[in-house]
Amino acid sequence: MTSLLTNNAAMTALTTLKSINTQLDMTSNRVSTGQRVSAASDNAAYWSIATTVRTDNASLSAVKDSLGLGSSSVDTAYNGLNSIITDLQNIRGKLQSALTPGVDRAKVQTEISAIQSKMKATADSSNASGQNWLSVDSSPSNTNYQATQKVVAGFARASDGTITFSMVNVDVASIKLYDRNAGTTVTKPATAAQVVGSTSLTGTGAFSGGTADFATPTAGQTKQINFVIDLGGGASAAIQLDKDTLKSTAKDLSKVTTDELLSAINNQIAASGTAKLGGKVTAGLDTAGRLTFATVGTGTGATLKIGVANLTDATKFVAADIGFGAISNAPSLTAGTAYSALNISGANTKVLTVDDGTGSGAVTVTLNAAAYTNAGSAVSSGAATLNGADAAQLINIQLKAAGSTASASFVGGKLVLTTTGAGTNSSVTANGADVTSFGFTAGQTASGTNAAAGAGTASTTTTGKGILDTTSGTYTAITAGAYSVANFNISTLVGSAGDADVASILNMVDKAIASVTDAGTKLGANKTQIDGQKTFVDTLMKANDRTIGILVDADVEEESTKLKALQTQQQLAVQALSIANSASQNVLSLFR
Repeated sequence: MTSLLTNNAAMTALTTLKSINTQLDMTSNRVSTGQRVSAASDNAAYWSIATTVRTDNASLSAVKDSLGLGSSSVDTAYNGLNSIITDLQNIRGKLQSALTPGVDRAKVQTEISAIQSKMKATADSSNASGQNWLSVDSSPSNTNYQATQKVVAGFARASDGTITFSMVNVDVASIKLYDRNAGTTVTKPATAAQVVGSTSLTGTGAFSGGTADFATPTAGQTKQINFVIDLGGGASAAIQLDKDTLKSTAKDLSKVTTDELLSAINNQIAASGTAKLGGKVTAGLDTAGRLTFATVGTGTGATLKIGVANLTDATKFVAADIGFGAISNAPSLTAGTAYSALNISGANTKVLTVDDGTGSGAVTVTLNAAAYTNAGSAVSSGAATLNGADAAQLINIQLKAAGSTASASFVGGKLVLTTTGAGTNSSVTANGADVTSFGFTAGQTASGTNAAAGAGTASTTTTGKGILDTTSGTYTAITAGAYSVANFNISTLVGSAGDADVASILNMVDKAIASVTDAGTKLGANKTQIDGQKTFVDTLMKANDRTIGILVDADVEEESTKLKALQTQQQLAVQALSIANSASQNVLSLFR
């Protein structure tokens, strides 16, 4: 049906033409720009990735420039060192000739002085991009000086977007030849106090299978690790690990791993607080799998002691070795005489004081009829003939009530006092009005021992300048004082003492040659590293360019062919629209 109001054919032809024009514009843009993704609207994901890679390439380009500057600085310093090595060899030759009898040392010194001046000039002029690594000023006021020069050598972006830069470190402090500041250099840093277990964790009985079972009882007992870390000055704490305290870190108490044990130890260290161990010591494993403890602080003031403590309850737990032994290092105070039955019936009273060495003071233990009655079934003997086991039980009831870490036992006919502390700073002392009635002497004390101990060391320093201007000796033939490679003078050195001085100077120059050679080796290694990194960065940038091309570049051959096809379709669409628009004119001709 033909309608004068609605031209369906023309509408269809127009829609087709618009679609073709849209495709034609897109294809024309790809042909002209060479990209199929030139804006975020083309493909948001590809555009985002390509933009990030382009940004990374810009950073890598800056890294490449930095490597070029660093390479130039290294080359300049290296060339200077090479020249100075030749000069030092010439000086050594002239000093050897100066040892020949009859040689005029003043004339030899004239030649040496000229070489010394040349070496200083060479070092001063070994400057690249404002950097001089051979002749420096390390004075604190010179903020431009850096003992270690860092050359940016790499750029990396992590999965979370974090950017990091890798560096090539050039140790200027070890290659400098002249330094205007005679400063103090740390030649050996201070060390921390450290103790290391005697055997690896997996080599101990507890962890022999790689894991330890803290859950399954054996004869009613489960494993317990109990030791004390002592840093001195009151900074100490007990570390207790068993089925109860390991719950928070171990997934399976029957298969506790060494890593879980390590986490549990460090958790308890942190929980002890900064007044004790928190932030002051850390536990770790060395390459042999041995448990290690190290102080955060360094120097001679850093001390560390490890002591194996008593079990908290020997009826429930058995000691587990973690490389420091399972035998307790806690103090054990044994009565000097055998125990004789005490009579605490009626008005009879026996008083003993027990100090557990924690600084909280001594606990007064009073054994009398009331204490006996309150104990009830805990005692089995009579109050008039209280045996040793029952005496220990009555003592423990009162020590526990007072919060003391000490405890009593009856072993081999004698009373024994111990504490849960360990190490040389732990102790237990017996005293009181009736101390001898219990078999102890007044003030009898026992101290613990250490399973392991360590101490930090202080740093060592030297006062010096550069390789060539550091004072290396003093004259004996004259009173001119000290000398260095840069300023020695042999012109007035005569006699046997002068010969000895020339020989010493010759040895000094020979050592300087070795030191400068070593500096050249270090620079050569830096140069190799920088050149290798330059090659890698260049390769990486090209790889990134290929990645960008894969994501956003258009296939020009395909797009140009498509462009011609779309142009043909456009012409046909225009012609179809023209025919559709002429249909209504044919209808109107019927009314003529």
